[in-house]
Amino acid sequence: MANPAEDSPGGALSEANKQPRYVRRKKIHPKLAFGRYRIIKWSALIALLAFYYLIPWLRWDRGLNTPDQAILVDIPARKFYFFFIELWPQEIYYWTGLLILAAVGLFFVTSIAGRVWCGYACPQTVWTD
Repeated sequence: MANPAEDSPGGALSEANKQPRYVRRKKIHPKLAFGRYRIIKWSALIALLAFYYLIPWLRWDRGLNTPDQAILVDIPARKFYFFFIELWPQEIYYWTGLLILAAVGLFFVTSIAGRVWCGYACPQTVWTD
């Protein structure tokens, strides 16, 4: 009697060469890279991660009865502090201008030096490398 796996249309073996139809996927492992640009990338990665982790502990004196964190979103008081700048929700035009400048800046950096941005400074690359 014939093997039922070979007789069925969705069988485990193909008729032409008697090889399995479904082969395990070969795993891909990234190759270790060395050289000058890799050293630059690691230096940028260390500097940016240090910035991301240390900025919450940076202090900025604003006077009495005010928080002394350099960058702070104070939700109960409805204020945003960025070093010496204090923004209120009523000053939405500052936020709008800042976001437009950030978007235009990101567009220009990406169009002029996209690979540099994606390879060295993009937050996703910094966190995943």
